[in-house]
Amino acid sequence: MIKIFKISFLMVLLCILAGCKKDTIGRGSQDSDVAVNFDVPAGDVFAPAKVLLVNRSKHATEYQWDFTGGKQLTKSGLKDLSTSTGLTPDTIFYELPGTYDIKLTVKYADGSSKFVNKQLLVKKQQPQIIVPDNILFLQEVEFKASVFKYPGKTVTYNWDFGDGQVSTLEKPKITYAKAGTYTVKLTVNDGQETLTATRVIGVQGELVKALFFSDVKTGKLYKQFFTQKQAPQPIQLPAAVGLHPWSLTVTGEKVVISNTGANVLFTAAANADGRIFSVDLNGGSDKTITTATGTYADDPFASTVDNNGNVWWLSRNTSVPGMRSIALESADGPYPAPKFALTAAQAGTTSVFGWIDGGIQIVNNEIWYTKHGSAGKGLYRISTTGTFIQTVPGFKDLKIRTFAVDTKNSKIYFVINFLGGGYDKGFYSANLDGTDIRLIDAMANFSTEGGANEMTSVTGIAIDNAPDDGSAGYVYYGYRDASDVNASGVVVGSGSNSGVKRYALNGTKPAEFFIKGFIPYGIAIDHVKRGTN
Repeated sequence: MIKIFKISFLMVLLCILAGCKKDTIGRGSQDSDVAVNFDVPAGDVFAPAKVLLVNRSKHATEYQWDFTGGKQLTKSGLKDLSTSTGLTPDTIFYELPGTYDIKLTVKYADGSSKFVNKQLLVKKQQPQIIVPDNILFLQEVEFKASVFKYPGKTVTYNWDFGDGQVSTLEKPKITYAKAGTYTVKLTVNDGQETLTATRVIGVQGELVKALFFSDVKTGKLYKQFFTQKQAPQPIQLPAAVGLHPWSLTVTGEKVVISNTGANVLFTAAANADGRIFSVDLNGGSDKTITTATGTYADDPFASTVDNNGNVWWLSRNTSVPGMRSIALESADGPYPAPKFALTAAQAGTTSVFGWIDGGIQIVNNEIWYTKHGSAGKGLYRISTTGTFIQTVPGFKDLKIRTFAVDTKNSKIYFVINFLGGGYDKGFYSANLDGTDIRLIDAMANFSTEGGANEMTSVTGIAIDNAPDDGSAGYVYYGYRDASDVNASGVVVGSGSNSGVKRYALNGTKPAEFFIKGFIPYGIAIDHVKRGTN
């Protein structure tokens, strides 16, 4: 018992003596409610850094701050700031990375004092590549980097721009030859160590329009940008276009395709096998809008899309004549019955039996469509609600397979596939009222698919009257040579004599091939300028 008492007495005595030796306090947490405390900045601090300390001490009458390595920014430059006696010291500037001690000692009215020590970690910022905005190919751009620099030390730079170009300059200027995605790598030595930074960047191609066209040789959809700074190249897209991709229409972010199926001419008892579908501008996200039912005469032939998001199309239309319509956003929608049909009275005749439907376009919110073949003829205008407007006088006796309207220049471009009204087969232009009809291309060796009475001929025409090359523009049309597609519609050639042809809208150039080596039906232009990468 006596031993236990002696040990306890000695422990108490030692504690009293230690307390009398110096009134101190260890480092407390920043949120602790202690008599002496201060806050350092929360989060990471990077050199060079401006640091503001917050004094949270209570009841003190005097303050003594001691800094290691601290400096003060003045108008005349940096000056050492190793101490302060203020309640809160002025902003402290730490020029270099490192670990710095900060001590706060406070005194009280009774003469006692306490202190707290804290450490501040000032980190070195890793190098960061500063990427220019909107990098375009074939356009010079300057790269920069944010790099910590030690006083008196030289920083070395080694850039790799991911396309074979390198540089040792601090701010190099380079030009990318091609659009695409590149990884830029920067290696620096700051005099203390070697550090590396990387950034993945996108280089945009030209902002231009694009031509979409079908090719039955490969069964694929293609896209070719109207590039000016580099030679345009056809790009095969993943979309399968079917046997007869009759019409293409670009609307918003989609390409709408009407595939007629296997039968484009009179075939007794053949079932319908066509469909209307859409894909995105990269040829993906294939979505069936509707699939034809009935016979081959009900398959979708020429089609277009109006400004309200409705697809309009024609069939062969000898048994059930008329145009059909369905919402573009439909998915596997039921095949609709004909909505409107041309009557004999409207056509100014006693009968329209056997008048085969030709082309269809939306022009100034009206529906324009044609009749063709050995019996059909004329160009007609009706409203989208079915009200008959007019038989266009100058075209009343012409057998027009397909057409496109240039509203800017008040011209119409059309294809005649059967002799009528004094005009033989060929590709023509005219004023919108049918005056000033001119032959552009006789297309003497065009494929005779479809037969003499309802020759398939050109199914896709597209107009660009505000082209990227600054010219007056062109009308484009799909050309299938007889050496590549026979009378039965079978591909028998390589496509070397077929392709997309064009004609200058101002008539300064004859019809010429724009693209060869493909066998197209439908074609269309995306008039929105987009990046080529």
